[in-house]
Amino acid sequence: MDETVRYTYRLRPGATARAALLTEWGRCRWLWNEAVHQQKSRRKPTFCTLSKMLTDARARSSWLRDGTQVAQQQTLRTYSLALQHSYKIKGRGRPTVKRRKCTLPSLEYTLRGFTIRERRLRLAGGITIPVLWSRDLPSTPTSVRIYQDSLGH
Repeated sequence: MDETVRYTYRLRPGATARAALLTEWGRCRWLWNEAVHQQKSRRKPTFCTLSKMLTDARARSSWLRDGTQVAQQQTLRTYSLALQHSYKIKGRGRPTVKRRKCTLPSLEYTLRGFTIRERRLRLAGGITIPVLWSRDLPSTPTSVRIYQDSLGH
């Protein structure tokens, strides 16, 4: 039986990194909202069709292409999982639109989207953030989720 262990560390992004993270979150939020639109228009978005939608959208839009594909793909994977849970788990509703003023930013990077070197977290897209290490990592992380809490940290 495998055990998933999660650790929380505080990040102190500078103004440039904060702006880059918020811009990337805007792109991922747009993709989430587009997937919700696909669901509401009865197109039945599976993860495969959402991945094709991402490829087409990145080909058409330089704004979307400027962002990292790792976080965008993970956003669609999270949406697909939320949609599956809405059918299987009682009491779960369908995923809804994420409004900019009502939703806290959250990005997830998988293994090929980040590295940790020299007490710094380096994300895909050239974003580098210092990490305040309160304890050592017991093993190499396989994913990183960056989120802003309700206090703005």
